[in-house]
Amino acid sequence: MFRLDKKKIFLLYQYYLLGSAHFSDTSLLALEERIKNRERIVWFNNCLKREKFLRERISKKLKAGWEFSCLPPLERAVLVYAACELFSEKNDSLEKIIIDQTINFSKVYLEEQKYKYINKVLDLLIKERKENLRE
Repeated sequence: MFRLDKKKIFLLYQYYLLGSAHFSDTSLLALEERIKNRERIVWFNNCLKREKFLRERISKKLKAGWEFSCLPPLERAVLVYAACELFSEKNDSLEKIIIDQTINFSKVYLEEQKYKYINKVLDLLIKERKENLRE
């Protein structure tokens, strides 16, 4: 069962807000001690390893003229978090749950109506993922 993890989104938000320089190995260790949850740090490191791939996938799904790097940090964090979860899940039945929980989070924490384009991008990512699995 999937459950959206706000703390993982917060880690990504800090990464996009402060920049990668603030996330050296030593700062990750300090962060790990503060949050006392190694699982999130492992997830975060794995997500960052795939971040370029995820960012490229997301960028292709944005409206013409929009760039991933120009999105606000929290929107980038939400999209990368959801994409990371979608592309790592083997069970297709969780796709809807991941999107639903991400949209509910977006409705609360993002500007009004932003959840609609988050939903659209995630739907397009799922379609791409399914097409790639068929090939």
